[in-house]
Amino acid sequence: MKSGHYINLDVNWAIPVLLMAFCAVFLVLFIRIVPNETRMKYGFSLQEKEIKVDEDLPNFFDTILLSQADELVNEEKNLKRWFGIECNDPDTVQKCDDANQPNKSIMGTPWYTVLSND
Repeated sequence: MKSGHYINLDVNWAIPVLLMAFCAVFLVLFIRIVPNETRMKYGFSLQEKEIKVDEDLPNFFDTILLSQADELVNEEKNLKRWFGIECNDPDTVQKCDDANQPNKSIMGTPWYTVLSND
């Protein structure tokens, strides 16, 4: 006895779920079938070698240029004055305001957001 149910490939709300399910199955099969060495070779897995990190770096606030520190302080003052908001931690702004000219400065690094863990 025929049920009358056929596979229908119309575009509807279930297509994104179907695509994500296919992607998930593909990723699981890819991880299970392809050896770890091959995945590492093409950048699909972390390498097992140890990463060397220079632990003897100076404090970040002792190495930024004075102009960069002043830029952050002035931007924070402007945001506080005109919009009444603070985008950076007040301790971070204070450290940048107290910064001196560094002996050796960070060069060529982008200045996105200062992270302070002190």
